[in-house]
Amino acid sequence: MLYDAVGRPFTGTDYDRAPRTAFGETLARRVRAEYPTSALPSPGLAWATVITDRMWARGTRDQHDAPARHVPVYAYEFTDRDAPMFLPLPGGFDFGAFHAGDIPYLFEDEVAEPLFTPAQRRLSATMTGYWAAFARTGAPHGAGLPAWCPYRAAPGGRASTRSLAPRRIGRVDYRREHDLGL
Repeated sequence: MLYDAVGRPFTGTDYDRAPRTAFGETLARRVRAEYPTSALPSPGLAWATVITDRMWARGTRDQHDAPARHVPVYAYEFTDRDAPMFLPLPGGFDFGAFHAGDIPYLFEDEVAEPLFTPAQRRLSATMTGYWAAFARTGAPHGAGLPAWCPYRAAPGGRASTRSLAPRRIGRVDYRREHDLGL
């Protein structure tokens, strides 16, 4: 369950109000139609998905598109929904694939690393292999590493992003995965 800023559950009434407050009435109707609470486990997760797509994923896409018109860009999306929470945040709910969840996979972390599953240890090794290869050559390619194609800026088209998760390292159509049309 997602909670609001004062620690109470985020309800259906909150979900009805939040898009109006954030986007105005006209766009709010479209948001509620494209992200119905019935399609997700709770109103809080529906709102979190809206915010992820609208505020986070769109900005990230724009940051990838600009340089990708001129130089190779190797974009990724860390998607381990079971990454150990290493930040001092209150628990009690599923954080999902959270911002900065990839940090212990790339840098030694005495709190998170003991909690890694064998699959997460392999993901960490793959990620550090990618980063080391990129530092050496400017591209995350190396022996034993899954192929990683550069991101392509394609307004309105497919943009390939690398998904990094313990059981899935592969290409993702970022624009389709995140509703970036709003």
